[in-house]
Amino acid sequence: MLLASNARERSCFPVFLTASDFAAAFQITERATRKAFECAASGRLWRGEALPVVALPGQRGGKGGAVWGIVLDKCSPALRAKLEAVHPAFKGPFNAPLNRALQPWQFEEQIARLNAIQSILATEKRSTAREIAYRQAAAQPHVINGKIGYNAENTLRDWVRTFEAKGAAGLMPAQRKDRGEKRVLITQAWDGAIDLADDSRAKLAQALNEKARSMIANDGTSNREVIRICERWLVCACLDAGSQLSRAQLGPVCALNQKWAGQFDHYRLLHAKTKDHKDWQDYAVPRIGRALPDRPVDVLIGDVHYVDIAVAEGKAPVRARLIAWMDAASHFIWVTPVFLGKGQGVRQEDVAESLSQVALCPHGGIPLEYYLDNGSEYAALSEAMARLSVAAHMQFSVTLAKPYAAQSKGLIEGCFNIIEGIFKGLPGWIGGDRTNKKSVRKGQVVAPYSMGLAALEADIRAAVAIYNDRPQRSAGRLGGLSPLQMLEAKIKTSEFIARQPSEEVFDMVFSRQEVRAVRSGVITIEGRTFEGPCLDLIAAGDKVEVLIPLRKDKGRAYVKHRGRDLGWVEIMPIFAHSDREGARFQGALEARKGKAVDALAATVNPAESTFANQKALVERLVPNAQNPEFWTRAIDKTILPRPQRDVDAENDERLRAFNDELFPRKDRRASDGHR
Repeated sequence: MLLASNARERSCFPVFLTASDFAAAFQITERATRKAFECAASGRLWRGEALPVVALPGQRGGKGGAVWGIVLDKCSPALRAKLEAVHPAFKGPFNAPLNRALQPWQFEEQIARLNAIQSILATEKRSTAREIAYRQAAAQPHVINGKIGYNAENTLRDWVRTFEAKGAAGLMPAQRKDRGEKRVLITQAWDGAIDLADDSRAKLAQALNEKARSMIANDGTSNREVIRICERWLVCACLDAGSQLSRAQLGPVCALNQKWAGQFDHYRLLHAKTKDHKDWQDYAVPRIGRALPDRPVDVLIGDVHYVDIAVAEGKAPVRARLIAWMDAASHFIWVTPVFLGKGQGVRQEDVAESLSQVALCPHGGIPLEYYLDNGSEYAALSEAMARLSVAAHMQFSVTLAKPYAAQSKGLIEGCFNIIEGIFKGLPGWIGGDRTNKKSVRKGQVVAPYSMGLAALEADIRAAVAIYNDRPQRSAGRLGGLSPLQMLEAKIKTSEFIARQPSEEVFDMVFSRQEVRAVRSGVITIEGRTFEGPCLDLIAAGDKVEVLIPLRKDKGRAYVKHRGRDLGWVEIMPIFAHSDREGARFQGALEARKGKAVDALAATVNPAESTFANQKALVERLVPNAQNPEFWTRAIDKTILPRPQRDVDAENDERLRAFNDELFPRKDRRASDGHR
C-alpha cells in the first residue's frame, strides 16, 4: 500500500487503502471488503457507491491472484469523509487534476510507473547514485500483460522528468482518441494486401460481418463453419469488386481466424432466444435469489415430474408420475406416485387427492400461497383458494409459474434432480432419454422394473424419505441441514401450527361448482342419484348449487340453495327387486319426507283463508260515479219458448193420463182381449 506521510508527498502520490483499512472504516470484515472490491472491479456498486479500485502491483493473492486497493482521492465526498474519519492523516488537499473519466487500467499503469521510478526518486538529482539507480531499475524485470518485460532507461528518465514537473498525475497514461474504435476492417493481412478502394473495402467488410453474424444468429453456426464459408465468399467478393489479385493470391489474403469470428459470439444469444428456448433459459437469462420463508408451509410449490423408470406391468406399458409438493421454507417434500396406462394423464382429481395428504398432515396444512406449474391439472385450485379466502377471512393465493420455464420452479426442479440420483439405484432406471435407452450390453437395453406397482410405490416413497433425511451441502440454502431437520427447526422457532382442515372442510373447499335441478327430492350428478335430508324441503324443479369434491370419489356432494348452506347429500343405494331392505329404505324416505313436511304445520294457521283475505281487501263496489238504474240483473232463461220436443212429450203424457182416467186399465185389458 502506498501511503503519503505529509502534505508534500500527498501532492505527488495518490493514497491507496487496503481491505483492512476499508473494513475498519465501515466496521465490516476483511472478507466482506475483499468481496466488495471484486464486485467494484467488475463494475457493480457497493451500497450505492462506485468504488475506484485498482489491482495493487507486486502483490499476489485473492481471486485471480490480484490484491485490490481503493484510490482515496477518487472516492465520492461522502465515502471519503467516512474514510478520513478513520485515517486523519489523509486529510488535506488531494492532487486530482484529471476531471475526465478514468479507466482502472490507467490507475494500474500509474502505480506501475510509480513503483518503477520509486528507487530513482529516492536519490539526489544529477548524482552518481541516481545514474546507478537508473541502470538498476532498467534491469529490474516486471510483468506486463502476463509477460515478463523491462523498462528502457530512456523511458524511466522520461517518467522521472514528468513526475518532477507534474507530480503523480503526470504519470497517468492518456487514453487513445480512437480507443474503442475498430482499427482493422477484417484482418491485418487483408487490410494490408487487398488492392481495393477504401469505400469498396468498407462495403466488403460490412457485408462480410453481416453474413457471419446472420448465420450465427439464425442457425447457431459454429465459428469453424462460419470461417470456412466466409473465406470462400470473401475471395469471390474481392474478385467481383475489381481486385487484380488472382484467386490463388487471394486465398491467404482472405484467410480468417478465430479472433475475427469471436467478435460475433454474442449473436448466439439471439439464436438461443429464438431457436433454443431451453438453452436460453438455462444459460442466458439471469436468475434472482430468494430467501427461505420464516414459517413452514406458508408457500407450497407444486409440480408433476416424470419418473425415468421403465415399468413392466401386463401387456400395456405403464408410466409413472410424481405429484410433488415442496415446502419453500425447508425444502421438505410430499410425493404421491401416480401410475398411468395408455391414454391416461394426471387430472385435477389426482392433484386434489395428493394435496389432501399435505393439507391433512399435522406438519403440513393449507398454505397461504401455492406456486404451481401452469398445467391444466392445477386449474381448479385458484377457484378453491378464492373460496377459502372468503370462508376464512384470510388472503390465500395461487401463483402460476411462467410457462415453459423450468427455472421459475428452480427449487422443486433441483429436488427432482436429487431424487433422480437416488432412483439410479432402482432396477429399470433409464436416465430420462427414452429414445436412447441405456443398455446392459451392446444391443441389450436395461430390463424394466418387474416387482409390481406396489413395490415400486414403496421404493418411490423410500427415495423421498432418503431425500428428506439427507443433509444438503453447507454452502447451500439449508446450511448443511436436511429438509427434515430444517422443517423441525422452523416449526420450533416459528411456533408453527398447521392450518389443518377436516376432511369435510377440505372436500368443500377443494371442489368444483355445478348447478342441478331437484327432481322428486333428489339430484343427479354424472348419471348417479344423490339424496339427503337437506333436499326434503326443496321444491320440485328448484335449482341448487352443488360442490363436488375434486379428490377421489367419496360418494357425496355439498349442496347450497339461494346462498344458504344445506349440507351433504350422498349416493342413493340401489336394491334388488327381492331385497326387503329396498322397501324399508323407501318407507324411511317417505316417512322422512312426510315428517319434514308435517313439521311445516306448526308454522301454519289453518283458519287462514285466501278467499277471506281477498274479500277483505275489497274497498269499493262501484266506481266514483252516478249509480246506474240497474247495477246488475239476472238472466232468467225460464221465459224463453220451450222446445217443440218438450211440448210434444207433454201432450203425449196428457193424452195418456186422459185415456187412463176414461178407460181404467182393467177394462182396457178386456177390451184388448175382445178385440
